[in-house]
Amino acid sequence: MALLDAMPDAVLVSDAAGTITRANKAVAALFGYTPDALIGRRVNVLMPQALADRHDGFMQTYLDTGQARIIGRGRAVEGLRSDGTTFPLHLSIGRAEHGGESHFVAILHDLSKRIAAEEALARSARLDAIGQMTGGISHDFSNILTVVMGNLELLDAKMTDPENKAMLADALEAAQLGAELTAGLSAFGRKHTTHCDAIDINAACTAALALIKRTFDPHHQISVDLTDPLPTVLADTTQLQSALINIALNARDAMPDGGKLIIRSEEVIIDDDYIAQELDVAEGAYVRISVTDTGRGMGPDTQQRVFEPFFTTKPVGHGTGLGLAMVYGFVRQCGGHVTIYSEIGHGTTIALYFPVIGSAPNKLDAAGSARAHKAAHGKTVLVVEDNPQVRKLTAARLKELGYGVREAEHGDGAAEILQNENGIDAVFSDLVMPGELDGLALARHIVATYPNMRILLTSGYAEDILSRHNETVEHDILRKPYRQSDLAKALSALFEDG
Repeated sequence: MALLDAMPDAVLVSDAAGTITRANKAVAALFGYTPDALIGRRVNVLMPQALADRHDGFMQTYLDTGQARIIGRGRAVEGLRSDGTTFPLHLSIGRAEHGGESHFVAILHDLSKRIAAEEALARSARLDAIGQMTGGISHDFSNILTVVMGNLELLDAKMTDPENKAMLADALEAAQLGAELTAGLSAFGRKHTTHCDAIDINAACTAALALIKRTFDPHHQISVDLTDPLPTVLADTTQLQSALINIALNARDAMPDGGKLIIRSEEVIIDDDYIAQELDVAEGAYVRISVTDTGRGMGPDTQQRVFEPFFTTKPVGHGTGLGLAMVYGFVRQCGGHVTIYSEIGHGTTIALYFPVIGSAPNKLDAAGSARAHKAAHGKTVLVVEDNPQVRKLTAARLKELGYGVREAEHGDGAAEILQNENGIDAVFSDLVMPGELDGLALARHIVATYPNMRILLTSGYAEDILSRHNETVEHDILRKPYRQSDLAKALSALFEDG
């Protein structure tokens, strides 16, 4: 058994009846059980109901006929964790004879991270393909519009009739609008050169804010928090201002009955694999500008397509679908990245990341900081997060820091786990979740029911977004995306304070 536990792969052994006789620690971690809790149980407990119902028939058919569907081959299936959540895994099964009896050895690999990477790659490839296509289209339209505008201007110089000159002016204005739209296509397709210079981010934000405030009604509240000083980044001031105005106008449209717009600038360090994977950016020092609204929010499908040209959720005639595509193209040309965090009914945060000139993170210091905040031995944290990829990533981070981990996909499930299980020392919960208990409601429930339980909250929104609900948050909030050292420090502080 010691040899099995030393293996990084999840290995499980069962008899011909499907009863588990051996399970190493990797299996326990993968499915959320203790190793001893699995011994003597049927392998069906690790499968979703549809597969579990057919498993015994598959095995009996194989034993009777020798016809293998999985044995000796391997295939992708779904696994079922102890908390009821499912996840993709690759299953390989071998058969061995011992003492005249058949035994089956299963080797299991979690495919969640690989599938997430494939989806991210597919999204990136789709955007790049659309960018190449739209870049070519914009080049052709630019040539056409050059001819149209040139001839209109020559004709305008020869005309004296006021009525005809007015019609020409309208035609020129329409052609100019077409030129601006094709310029946006060029930026997305990376066919247009962005002139990046060393700029003052806060000065650009302040100039954009002057224009933004003129377009917002009094029932919209604008909050600004610009960190000063900030390091220098390479960007185009005009395009940055245009990007911020585009994002702000989208936010305004998402808040037809009023709301809050929050604009922030700050320096962030991306110095560990987790956050680089989360954001799909290279490690380094960045200036982040985040624009948060308290509007309608977006579902996952909309978030997947929001940066595609011509994609819009607005009615016909109210948007071209190029605004955020232009933002994406501009920021990527500057070597940066754009992220979006949104929940239906709660609002949206769009963050622009610009790499700092001539700066790199100190990996040694970051690693040392993480080690300085290692968990106390034996502490267990309940992770509450409705996004399965984020939940899995968070669990991996906590395990690397030395914590035991339990997982729940919503507040109601977390409350049930706390009621039925002992040994949980802290709850690390997202603020915005479906179900009866969101993060704040869960925190209130825990304070009332388990007064000694430590609580840490996390959110992709700016902290003061909660003020629209007149909520007072008495717990620490770790803002997404966060570094491994930030997580380590926040949890360590919880236990030090306790």
